[in-house]
Amino acid sequence: MGDKTALVIQGGALKSIFTSGVLDAFMAANFNPFDIYIGVSGGSMCLSYYLSNQYKATYNIISSLFTDDKFISLKQLFAKEGYVNLAYLEKFAIKNYPLKIAAALEACKTNQVEIVATDMSTGEAVYISPSERTWLKALRASSTLPFLTKGYCQFGDKKLMDGGWSDPIPAQRAVKNGAEKIVIIRTMPADLKLEWSYFGWFGGMWYKDNPGLSRRFSNDHQYYNDTIDYINNNPDNVKIIQIAPEKLLATSSYSTTKHKIISDYRLGLDLGAQFVHNYRQDFE
Repeated sequence: MGDKTALVIQGGALKSIFTSGVLDAFMAANFNPFDIYIGVSGGSMCLSYYLSNQYKATYNIISSLFTDDKFISLKQLFAKEGYVNLAYLEKFAIKNYPLKIAAALEACKTNQVEIVATDMSTGEAVYISPSERTWLKALRASSTLPFLTKGYCQFGDKKLMDGGWSDPIPAQRAVKNGAEKIVIIRTMPADLKLEWSYFGWFGGMWYKDNPGLSRRFSNDHQYYNDTIDYINNNPDNVKIIQIAPEKLLATSSYSTTKHKIISDYRLGLDLGAQFVHNYRQDFE
């Protein structure tokens, strides 16, 4: 038919264990009908291993590191790399589950791939089209958070941070890129809206001399809720289907247990398999 189908993946840190389950179900079924791929934060890591067809890699990384205090520890809160050590995550992944970047590039050579980050000078979204040389750094940029990780990632001439602050669920970006059908993998219930938070307030105050970034933090809940309204109201009249848990995942962004990881991963597997099974009748 010539129309483009996009895969949009929300972030969520450890909650991305659910996303890994969805995408492992896709890989098991050899299911990849997409023309456009956009990943945010932890979702961009899941997307990368999906494109390289590395089954269960993200699951193995998360389930190996969630108890490792070299990765997440309050003792590191004021250390150079912060509460969540992304450099350690990257080294672990490279050593144990190296991303097959060439395979990912080959899989999407005629398609669009973007990893979302936030420009710290403006607070605006930056959409990185990763290359073999920049792919890993783009993943780090998309997941870097002030206060919780190293703070920022220098990417070329820009200081970048987590893309979830500027475009948490980039459905509108997918439409701008030409998508007429959009599959969104969520790590939160589809209609759940956010409320004001102390973290957002603190970030707004901390960056008060940077109006664009300060607004992103202070109004983070409103930006997120506006995105939910866009998806629900669908003013561009595209086909949108969301794969999302019905209630909050057992795993939180930075805390979980082995039992919770297995439960959330299996939920992702189940919903991913159901989506593949129903794809033609629901989406075509």
